[in-house]
Amino acid sequence: MTGTRSTSSTRYLPAIDGLRAVAALSVMLFHIWPRLLPGGYTGVDIFFVISGFVVTRSLAGREFASLGQFAAFFYARRLLRIMPALVAMLLVTLLAAQLFIPDAWLSNSLAQVARFAFFGLSNIVLATDTDSYFGPQATHNPVTHTWSLGVEEQFYLIFPLILWWHMRSHSRARAVRSVAWLSATSLILCAVLSFAAPKFAFYLIVTRFWELGLGMLLCLTQDRWRGWAAQQRWLVPAGLLLIATGFATPEGLPFPFPFALPAVLGTGVLIMAVAAETSPRLLSNPPMAGIGRVSYSLYLWHWPVIVLLRWTTGLHTLPLQLLALALGVTLAVASYLLIEKPLRRHPRFTAQPPARTVGQAAIAVILCTLAGHGLIAAHDRITLSVTGDRHAWYAEPERALPAPARCAVRYAKQRLERGELSSWTPGCPPAFTIFVPADSHGLAYAPNLHRLAAETGAQVRLYFRAGCPYFKLIETHASRPRCAGWYQAVAEDIAGRSRPGDVVFLPGLRLKRIANQFPGDPDAGADLDRVVPAALAEATTILARLGAGGAGIVLEAPKPLFPSPVFRCADSFNRANPICRGLTTSRAQVIERRRHVMAAMQSLAASVPRTLLWDPLPLLCPGATCEALPGGHPLFLDGDHLSGLGNDRVYPDLKRAILSRAAWGRSASPQAARTR
Repeated sequence: MTGTRSTSSTRYLPAIDGLRAVAALSVMLFHIWPRLLPGGYTGVDIFFVISGFVVTRSLAGREFASLGQFAAFFYARRLLRIMPALVAMLLVTLLAAQLFIPDAWLSNSLAQVARFAFFGLSNIVLATDTDSYFGPQATHNPVTHTWSLGVEEQFYLIFPLILWWHMRSHSRARAVRSVAWLSATSLILCAVLSFAAPKFAFYLIVTRFWELGLGMLLCLTQDRWRGWAAQQRWLVPAGLLLIATGFATPEGLPFPFPFALPAVLGTGVLIMAVAAETSPRLLSNPPMAGIGRVSYSLYLWHWPVIVLLRWTTGLHTLPLQLLALALGVTLAVASYLLIEKPLRRHPRFTAQPPARTVGQAAIAVILCTLAGHGLIAAHDRITLSVTGDRHAWYAEPERALPAPARCAVRYAKQRLERGELSSWTPGCPPAFTIFVPADSHGLAYAPNLHRLAAETGAQVRLYFRAGCPYFKLIETHASRPRCAGWYQAVAEDIAGRSRPGDVVFLPGLRLKRIANQFPGDPDAGADLDRVVPAALAEATTILARLGAGGAGIVLEAPKPLFPSPVFRCADSFNRANPICRGLTTSRAQVIERRRHVMAAMQSLAASVPRTLLWDPLPLLCPGATCEALPGGHPLFLDGDHLSGLGNDRVYPDLKRAILSRAAWGRSASPQAARTR
């Protein structure tokens, strides 16, 4: 009979719910009070083992006429169990994110991760991203936690084939051997990648299968060990001790291998005690079992609440932390009572063929995904943040020009030695070429580079590779050996293309920033603002090489630095955030801070032919106090990158500096002034 099932004891299921409660509470408490439970993130590993056991148990003993019937039954149950609450969380979270989270580097992974989360693939996106699980982008992404659901959903693609083989052959031993081999292979890969490629080890199903596999093995073999386990009184204390060891493991150690092992093994040991009905009553008492029943919704909702508070009010006080806890629990209970529980037991779905349920669920997920896409696309129209005015805030490559220009411009981007080469090519004959080897501060000049191409007919080539700043002065190129190929490729491209009359523009962050976009210690340090002698000697060589083809050189002097990221502190709902420490700075402090770097740059401009030192400070800070947001008009996006309006402020003088070097090169006058 299709879908029939032999009877088995269910008396220990409340204790399984109690284990789920331990996992959910540990993850939630870790994210609110990480010092209280430093290894609370291992609660996810506990979930994986429990899931492998429970999902296997839910199908063990059932009989099906075909793999198709088995798969339809399995996926109908899984879809009803997981997708309604997940999709609801994603849509509500996306709406809240569009309202309250500004668009910036810190939030730029949100949209991509959310899109893939609808289909259980967010873990793959995160594994191939540049950030770690505990990195700033991940901790400020309200859907990062969906990675673990991606692992489980990918597990479900493998699971039916393994169990169907067992059912069809009536050989549990074969299924056990298959799961054991897959788990052993996964553990070996996990051990290797935990050191060689930690992100892959953390996020991918191939390195996490062994945790789910352990739960499967315990379920498939419980007839063999259950009687033995009933006699072992040490199982409970041993399991609790192992899990406590996992909870005490601080972040930063190799993970999942070997430091997920204690929590995984401890969960396995406790499952044995639970199945043998020797587990402590604490796990099966009504409050713990009740928390366990809503544990899935707790996991879904706690993280978006925490991240949205992190973006707005902050989580730096006990009342705010308790608010996060209360909101997470309230939303979880509402999700369980209004979405998760009713849909799982709705007569419409329990009475109809499972294949129809699967089809309806798939259509619903696709429609909700399209709704999520619509929310993402509508960000600038529905956001409550003043940063919704993209023209004012964002220095984007194709920002609208203030007036019709002489030349139409084509923007393009290509790869260059693991970095990017952006180019603006005018439709009219190029008058000269502007080369811009830079860091992210070069990217922040993109609107002005576009405008220069449109107004002067110059072709612009902007070079960028993350983590490879060009011409930093307070450190050498040699201090970043992974960037050596990039530096060489940029120098060769400029040397091969530059001609007299061309210009090399060198913007960059040559001081240690005061504030990052995220909490934590920035790079600041007055002792580090001194120019390294080796860097100064190297800079002379670099400038000589860049100008070898006859190009003029424009050096950007250091801009003001601010103690707060402006885009995070410009709205009424985020100004009280602890990251907001002011949007002004003293002009005298700026001048003192950059004193050593300015002296070095003036020396370079005086000693290297065709070099001009261009200083935007008088334009950005005309008074005694430098303002990042004067009159509500942003000159900076964060603590040191120009905004769109900041580009407008400096453009006329930057254009004058660029054209002066281009004219000098064309006239080839050796008597031209080298400094302003």
